[in-house]
Amino acid sequence: MVTDVAVTRAANTATVLGGPTALIHLAGWTLLTDPTFDAAGTEHQDGPVVVRKTAGPALKPSQLPALDAVLVSHTGHLDNLDTAGRAVASGASEVFTTPTGAEDLGGAAAGLEPWQTRTLSKPGRTPLNITAVPARHGPVGTEAITGPVTGFLLHTDDDSAPTVYVSGDTVDLDAMSALAERYRVDVALLHLGAAGFEAFGDVRLSLTAAQAVEARRLLGAPLVVAVHAEGWAHYTEDRDHVRQTFDAAGAPLHWPTPGEPITLPDPHTR
Repeated sequence: MVTDVAVTRAANTATVLGGPTALIHLAGWTLLTDPTFDAAGTEHQDGPVVVRKTAGPALKPSQLPALDAVLVSHTGHLDNLDTAGRAVASGASEVFTTPTGAEDLGGAAAGLEPWQTRTLSKPGRTPLNITAVPARHGPVGTEAITGPVTGFLLHTDDDSAPTVYVSGDTVDLDAMSALAERYRVDVALLHLGAAGFEAFGDVRLSLTAAQAVEARRLLGAPLVVAVHAEGWAHYTEDRDHVRQTFDAAGAPLHWPTPGEPITLPDPHTR
């Protein structure tokens, strides 16, 4: 469980709460990614498939700190925005997502086109840029099935905080290469697990371990934090397989314990 929000807020940290959901404290701002707060055992019919949650969140919505923004990679799939998570997003003062997601959520939601940047700014705080990174939720040709999705890059103009990439559900390595050409990436929260469903055959809708190793290389060897790799039933690769693949490639991987903050690296010591 997150025990000292008041203490950790001043630090740059990421706390994975379960599935794709992470609390990020960066440059004095507090952000939440892909809110999923339904209880373990919850099942949702999602088009031709059923998604089943196998683990509850490390925090309940009532235990969350005050949020400056919520980042929603896409609104169409309940393993990225479930019923309780949608309520959290609807109560946030700032929500960033895809243009389609913004139409779905309404209210404070802002839809970002690929490479569009919005900036969080308040007196006395370092401005934090949120840039939409292109993403594709499966192989080329699956876009009509999976719908639009985006990743996010969190970065400051003064380089005072680490640059954090939140991949969202994507297998688009070309977009990651393009990201690395535009920005330095210090930390990458990669959605792993090689999500798949019997109805889609061998199609994988999120990064395989091998793709994640290549993503790390393309991104310039950032700290990789495993996200959206446990807590739902539709992952086809488990923790042991992912770790073994990273170890075989000599690539470090941080697999967080839900609810325990990770201190993010100082950008000046990479």
